[in-house]
Amino acid sequence: MLHTMLRLLAVPGLVLCSLVVAQCGGSGAGTAPSSSPTPSTGTPSPGGGAPAPGAAGSSLAVTPSSIQGQGQPQATVTLASAAPDGGALVLMTTSNSTVARVPATVTVAAGSRSTTFLIDTSTVLAVTPVTITASYAGGTMASTLTVVPPTLSAAFVVRSPLKGLGACIMEENTQELDCLLDGSASQGFVDSWIWTYTVGTSTLGHTSKDAGSHPQISTKCTFLNTGTGGDGPNGDRFLNMEVTLQAQDRAGVRTEVVRQAVRLYPNRQCGFSY
Repeated sequence: MLHTMLRLLAVPGLVLCSLVVAQCGGSGAGTAPSSSPTPSTGTPSPGGGAPAPGAAGSSLAVTPSSIQGQGQPQATVTLASAAPDGGALVLMTTSNSTVARVPATVTVAAGSRSTTFLIDTSTVLAVTPVTITASYAGGTMASTLTVVPPTLSAAFVVRSPLKGLGACIMEENTQELDCLLDGSASQGFVDSWIWTYTVGTSTLGHTSKDAGSHPQISTKCTFLNTGTGGDGPNGDRFLNMEVTLQAQDRAGVRTEVVRQAVRLYPNRQCGFSY
């Protein structure tokens, strides 16, 4: 009798466990939970090949890093790893497109790590730094390019309408020589041209805002008194004169003095026979 009762009491427990498997700790006939998905290890390339390289480890270099306006420095974009199938499109920007201009995009060819391109620059009045930026795969690479103004330098020629280069003639009834002092070959942002002209121990000069001007001989005959003569290959006679030039910019910066020997023809004035 006791054995029969134990068998009957056991039946509800079996039924309950079959209905609520989880509470009884068994698997029963239920469906097992699926395993967690495996995270992706990279972004597939458009062609289904190797993943695109990330921005970390990529770089942008500009050579030279400092250049005079109108020059064309070379920029190189280097990726951390080879570009995927179809290539890697890199976006380019500049902090000052008036001074330094870059293409909107450059492409690193598939399988390659780098590409190069030229940057166009403009003439500037003062030293101007510009930031060049490359953007790829959510990251950016930057490099600073410094654009500098042209170097200030002086250069000139002296030209007489009658005697040609390197010569001047004393004109009658005027306090000028016939020659043009032409400083237009000077470089940089020249604000004024500072001239001197010396014959013997006498030195005169003037400053001009124009690149071309004529020597001003305010003392005329006195200017020639200490001059020494010279003889040309064709038998002509003249006085030896030295002309110098300094170019100056708006800030007052001056170039080194450049000088030339010039033939001065008295033109039978001031007691000269030639």
